[in-house]
Amino acid sequence: MNKKISSLLSGSVFAASVAFAPITTTADDAILTGNAGILSDYIFRGIPQDTGVGNGGLDLEYAGFYLGTWIADVGDGVEYDLYGGYIYEFESGFYLGAGYTSYQYSDDFDDEYNEINLYAGGSAGDVSLDLEYTTGEYNGDFGDGNGGIEGDEYTFVAGTIGYNGVYLTYGDFGDDADDDLGNYFEVGYTMDLAGFEVTGAVVHTSDADILGTDDDDETEAYVSISWGFDVL
Repeated sequence: MNKKISSLLSGSVFAASVAFAPITTTADDAILTGNAGILSDYIFRGIPQDTGVGNGGLDLEYAGFYLGTWIADVGDGVEYDLYGGYIYEFESGFYLGAGYTSYQYSDDFDDEYNEINLYAGGSAGDVSLDLEYTTGEYNGDFGDGNGGIEGDEYTFVAGTIGYNGVYLTYGDFGDDADDDLGNYFEVGYTMDLAGFEVTGAVVHTSDADILGTDDDDETEAYVSISWGFDVL
């Protein structure tokens, strides 16, 4: 599971005093962009998906609205995400957003997920804060076959603190996914290198039955290389 909401939120500026006035836009602000990349290990919300994953997507943005798709080859099939929503930026740069995401899969890699996503955050100088609350439905049973809780509803909360390319994320699953997907920390660094965005990160996942390890804890590292480009 993945999406490119972080790229839509880049450039937000947080201020202690929020001015409740919208950013003005014109027809020229409609932007269609594309992205392509590779992940050494595809880890989403602390859960390993596959290794050596090629991916790509398209994003349309206009006047705060966004619509997009993201596709990844996950070995046993193809993941294709569909998402859309609206992000409201105040003159101070503080933002609020809401969206909908659907994660679809070919073959038997996984079952369908559908989510409502809420976002808030901003930045002050080189420091940024991004928050997410998600409620979703899973077209399957968490823990199926390993003694976990069976159910198809879940929540997810996450917070990310960033500074000059370094970031720290904490995420936690709840509801029917509480025992089986658990929580995680991710620390990483993102930089621009010759026109490519390069990220290196370490992810520690706790209390996730889905990992299949004896102590249900796992630490992994990955590298992501991506290229963003204008389409229209």
